Amino acid sequence: MIVEQNQILFDEPYLTIHWNPNDKIVMMEWKSFVFGAEFRHALDQGLDVIIQNNTHRWLADLRHLGVLSPADEKWSNEDWFPRALANGITRMALVLPERAVATMSVKNIMKKVDDDVLVTNYFATVEEAYDWLKTS
Repeated sequence: MIVEQNQILFDEPYLTIHWNPNDKIVMMEWKSFVFGAEFRHALDQGLDVIIQNNTHRWLADLRHLGVLSPADEKWSNEDWFPRALANGITRMALVLPERAVATMSVKNIMKKVDDDVLVTNYFATVEEAYDWLKTS
């Protein structure tokens, strides 16, 4: 199983960040809705794992993430993604939220990210997303 191989580097009620040193994959397991400073801090913690481990693979399990605020969407596109891309993220697997409105929020962010720099793929399960990252 995927999670058995992982180290937990950040664990809060809304998010667990897993690091798999064998496959060099960072996995963000969102557990509930979060916004503002907590959302931004969480993404920055994940980016720190990318930087510290010199990896380029990011898996975001968004099944339980709610709709992002317009301010968080803007911050993601204008602040976080430029830093993430500058620090080596080249592959991103996204397990889509269960709620359609939350999926729209995620896709609003992703449509503004340059496809030539970041290869992104969407999945229904963590296993599919992980397998794609592992082989890409």
